[in-house]
Amino acid sequence: MPPLQYSMNTLLYIHGYGSTGQAVKARLLQQMFPNDRVVAPTFDYDHVPPFDIFGQMRETVAAERPSLILGSSTGGYYALCCTQFYDGPVWCVNPVREIVDTLNRIIPEQMRENSLAKAMLAGYERFDREVFRQLRPADGQIHFALSTDDELLGDHRPLLTLFPNHGQVVWKDRCGHRFFRFAELKEALKECVNA
Repeated sequence: MPPLQYSMNTLLYIHGYGSTGQAVKARLLQQMFPNDRVVAPTFDYDHVPPFDIFGQMRETVAAERPSLILGSSTGGYYALCCTQFYDGPVWCVNPVREIVDTLNRIIPEQMRENSLAKAMLAGYERFDREVFRQLRPADGQIHFALSTDDELLGDHRPLLTLFPNHGQVVWKDRCGHRFFRFAELKEALKECVNA
């Protein structure tokens, strides 16, 4: 009898604002799925316009053909946007829903006054209007891991209203915006990867 063939899956991780592709969640994904490949590029949210970042993500998806996309915070926002061209499962961990308001809160006020920051925020206003607000993901395509105690984004229920055709929602207490209980998502993620 020939040996069983194992087909390696590729998981694409999209990091949040102020983070990198070497973030804790990317490393945890590699530990959670040791027989699969985790692709976790670093995106320069501060200096690269959002439409260009989105183009980089489209190219990454086309080249890597992931079995699943997972994004956290701003990366969760972009992961949702990837449903414009990706039809596989998408997991969003505490995704940003109001990108411009959130950036205005996390970027120091004195930095928001420089021309680069103003251009970036204007680019996000346009991107949010033309891409995010126009999303129509397939029924059950998107899944959420949400904190009940997200100190940065607050109540996530309006997000679920924005995407009423979502699939699974995992609520966790005592994990904050950084979702410190990320490893507990392993079985839910595995179900999507192996579906």
